[in-house]
Amino acid sequence: MRASGRFIASCALLLLGLAGPLNLRAQVLVWSTGNSLGGTQSVANYLTASGSFSSVTAFDGTRVLSDLTAYQAILFFTNSNSSTDPVAIGNTLAAFTNSGRGLVLATFSWANQGSNTLGGDIITQGLSPFVFNGTSLYTNVTMASNTGGGLFNGVTSLNGYYHDAVTLTSGSTLLASWSDGRPLEAQRGNIIGINLFPDATPGSLSGNYQALFSNAVLKVIPEPATSALFGAGLAVLGLRRWRRRR
Repeated sequence: MRASGRFIASCALLLLGLAGPLNLRAQVLVWSTGNSLGGTQSVANYLTASGSFSSVTAFDGTRVLSDLTAYQAILFFTNSNSSTDPVAIGNTLAAFTNSGRGLVLATFSWANQGSNTLGGDIITQGLSPFVFNGTSLYTNVTMASNTGGGLFNGVTSLNGYYHDAVTLTSGSTLLASWSDGRPLEAQRGNIIGINLFPDATPGSLSGNYQALFSNAVLKVIPEPATSALFGAGLAVLGLRRWRRRR
């Protein structure tokens, strides 16, 4: 095989590798505010147990954009009021998603209760699939309907209690609803909103909630084509340099 042929074959193998299952190389952050780190870690544990991600890290508190460079997706939720700045966090999450990476938002992000309610660009730019329309709801609900597909693989039943009074934002697609008529899940671009508290530590959460959140995180991970295109660019540059040396 000629040298140019060997080079092209090597590039092809590189692209195949880059276009492989990106989720298996994805690093995910479970980020909460006002929650116990043990509870946040329990969410990270069930995402890890799904076997869909290379690593899942739990953190409760404040993060800035430079802290997030290693992650391809974030699952973010809030609990009680804390000293964190919801506007700064909303700006950070918006910048993260505007870079092409994925985000899943969950209750109490839309609580309308103070510092546990997201603000900033993630809300003001209409990026979040939900906005609050009231305050948090503490009532037993079951999943009444969903659109099916990969987001609901393994999700045959779902029972919740902690959820928020939300409405859809413009451009968002409703994916599932609660028995009280409130939206359960919606998507807008690379952001999915799940109107359910993901930490089972307080109780009142049962059914296939772990699959629901795992599927959502998996869905928002950037497409393998993004990495493949990047690899293709590197391959073309490499070929040009090789030809110049000939």
